[in-house]
Amino acid sequence: MHEISKDDLKKVLINHSLWLSSEETEGQPANLEGYNLRGAVLLGANLKNANLKGAYLYGAYLKNANLEQANLAGANLRGANLRWVNLKEADLSGANLTRADLHKSHLEETNLTGANLQMSDGLTQQQIDQAQTSKTTRFPDSF
Repeated sequence: MHEISKDDLKKVLINHSLWLSSEETEGQPANLEGYNLRGAVLLGANLKNANLKGAYLYGAYLKNANLEQANLAGANLRGANLRWVNLKEADLSGANLTRADLHKSHLEETNLTGANLQMSDGLTQQQIDQAQTSKTTRFPDSF
């Protein structure tokens, strides 16, 4: 597990934002694969197309963030605040979303194959129907 300081994380977010706004000609994409981001406050962060594969985001505050097409495969998002987060076409295969708050999050074409959604909060049947799931996806008991 890689560690990152708050200042370095801020630099990664700034460079990623520049990369997105310059149509990938300046800055650089966020590569936070395998980083410990436990409890990180990423309120409204634009992490579209970011690599967060296997990241430890336990209890992270991602409300209103843009994670469209982000790689979150195998990430630990246990107890994370994902309210109103854009997860369209994101890869959350094998991710741990136990006790995550998914109220009004956008899951259109989100890969939830093998993801653990048990005890998650705010999840609706409509969200599940819009996502890619499989028999290995673990849903809350209410589904």
